[in-house]
Amino acid sequence: MKKILEFFKNTTVRIISILLLVLFLLSIFLFFDFYIAQIKKGVSFYWVYRGDKYYKNNKTQGAIECYKKALAYYPKHYRARYNLANLYVSYEDYYLALDEYAKTLEIKPDFMIARIDYALVLSSATFNHDRAIEQYQKAIDNKPKWVYIPFFINNRKTYKYNTGVAYYNMGLAYRAKSLLVGENKFSAREYLYSAIDSYKKALKNIKNYEIYYNLGLANQLLKNNEEAGVNYCKAIELAPLRYEAHYNLALLLRDMKLYRDSLEEFKKAGLILDIEGDGVKTRYIYDVLSDVTQKMVQQGDYKYLVEHIDEKGHKDGYNQAELTYVGGKLVVSEEFDRAVLKNFKTCSAKVHFEQIDKE
Repeated sequence: MKKILEFFKNTTVRIISILLLVLFLLSIFLFFDFYIAQIKKGVSFYWVYRGDKYYKNNKTQGAIECYKKALAYYPKHYRARYNLANLYVSYEDYYLALDEYAKTLEIKPDFMIARIDYALVLSSATFNHDRAIEQYQKAIDNKPKWVYIPFFINNRKTYKYNTGVAYYNMGLAYRAKSLLVGENKFSAREYLYSAIDSYKKALKNIKNYEIYYNLGLANQLLKNNEEAGVNYCKAIELAPLRYEAHYNLALLLRDMKLYRDSLEEFKKAGLILDIEGDGVKTRYIYDVLSDVTQKMVQQGDYKYLVEHIDEKGHKDGYNQAELTYVGGKLVVSEEFDRAVLKNFKTCSAKVHFEQIDKE
């Protein structure tokens, strides 16, 4: 009886093994293309892994070769295409980059950052601003499915940030269009208003120097001086040692005939550039500053000028002994640096612009 049971047991095992083998061989026959595709996909992921390592180590040529091999095995690997597009941009091969971005978006239309980068290259490299604006709008409209895992994933927050980036770059594209219009002033103004609208939408998601500065610039070009001043001041508060906002605010204040405040902003812009060692721009700024000083003299505003240069040679509360030149560049002490930050964060005519902002 025992031997009979063992015989049937072994026979059953053999039969099941044979059946499984037959089923496996049959599955290979029936789903051969599927198995081959999975093998190719695995090989592709290996080459992407190699490419990512090269990419992180700034070995761009090696990364490009790896991504190309990956795509030869599995053309729908959208991240490989996206990274390849970014690498082409770094080599300034913009048309190849655009081709890869387009293929990436064909595979994954909701890949928001890829669409923003695609639009950015369209606008800045090929000057196709209309198509870029269209792509920015698509990036904003194509909302992903929300995924939230505490401490790990919150794509709603990522979408909000990327939306701000898309609106900001859309504003830059509209401003670029206004510059291309030339003598058609009405169209130029319309594009600038569209830029302002885009910047304001961007500020609902991100608040940084670049957005406030460009919003101020667009308003300044439209002669909306009060709005421009408000936004330059906000930009200065966020990045007090960026000279552009100080310089543009100085020009704005000069046009508004607020010469005292204009003088202060020109000096700040000049000092920042002096510290950075940019002699050409510094000389230009001090030439304009001299012009503002002459206008103040013509207005009889001697008292203000005299008050800001005391007998000890201190200017505006800054001790010149705290400044020295090293290697052709102006070097400052820590104490001076703290004083500069405190002073530079407060833009000239701030009280005036704050009243406008409240209204």
